[in-house]
Amino acid sequence: MTGASPRIRIAAHVAAVVVPGALLIVAVRRFDLAMVMVSLGTARPAWLALAVACYVSILPLWALEWCVLAPRDGRPMFVRMLGVIAMTSSVLNTTPMLVGEAAAVIFLVSRAGLSRAAALSVLAMDQLVLGIAKVSVLVLATWLLVLPLWMERGMRALSALVALLLVALLVIAWGERTVIRAASALPLRAGHALRAVADALAPLRSPWRGGSSLGLALLKKLAEMLAILCVQRAFGVVLPYSSAVLVLAALNLATLLPVVPGNVGVYEAATVLAYSYLGVEADRALGIALLQHACYFAALALPGYGWLARGTRSRSAAASP
Repeated sequence: MTGASPRIRIAAHVAAVVVPGALLIVAVRRFDLAMVMVSLGTARPAWLALAVACYVSILPLWALEWCVLAPRDGRPMFVRMLGVIAMTSSVLNTTPMLVGEAAAVIFLVSRAGLSRAAALSVLAMDQLVLGIAKVSVLVLATWLLVLPLWMERGMRALSALVALLLVALLVIAWGERTVIRAASALPLRAGHALRAVADALAPLRSPWRGGSSLGLALLKKLAEMLAILCVQRAFGVVLPYSSAVLVLAALNLATLLPVVPGNVGVYEAATVLAYSYLGVEADRALGIALLQHACYFAALALPGYGWLARGTRSRSAAASP
């Protein structure tokens, strides 16, 4: 480890405290908290339960996507992959940036039985199709609505990053000669790892597997839009369906780099900003943002702890005499 690593961790911890604190101070000054509490009390539980169900549906779609992206030989069972996804989602939604990604690789290796190269390839392809899905949401928002300037700039930046990732993965997946030359120039172990990653990127060479994974990623975004609409109905807010596209597009940009664990504060700020742009009063917008994030967290962060607890109990039972 380099000397810079402790400083990076300290900076991440400071950001995790300072960013939500600053957002909280701004919220207290801007919003009437009494009115926010009144707004929260008007939310209808049935619609919130439906929103949670929409968010929960993301987990099996995500697991099916990773089953498609996993190597054909020794492909893990869907139930096992669902556990991997649930645990990964829990870590992603409760830790700073890169911790969840590292945990995903560990879970894919230890629980799904993939090699490290295959796990890294699955994660890279997942980020690619997720990025394309996010760009698709932003393009749809541009087609349906006039976007704020910051969202237009964010869309261009995200599109450029996704394009770079796409080109890089396609070069590795399809450029056999390029991979062989690069691997020969690397140390033996690194060269072997590069060839293994290239082999594991087979879904990018298959229109069916690549298209299926992208379709599943788009279905996950559709589930998020439906959940957003359910939370709107819970508060009695009637907006065009395009409003859910705008809110999701704002969230996709604001939570792109999750420096703050669980995107606490950032998620709410982006949601309030989107609803304010749509003409919803600030107090009600904050109430919607709080409960929408709560539904999201309950659906995507809590289930994985059941799998983690089950694994801990199994190891404890195996270790006992």
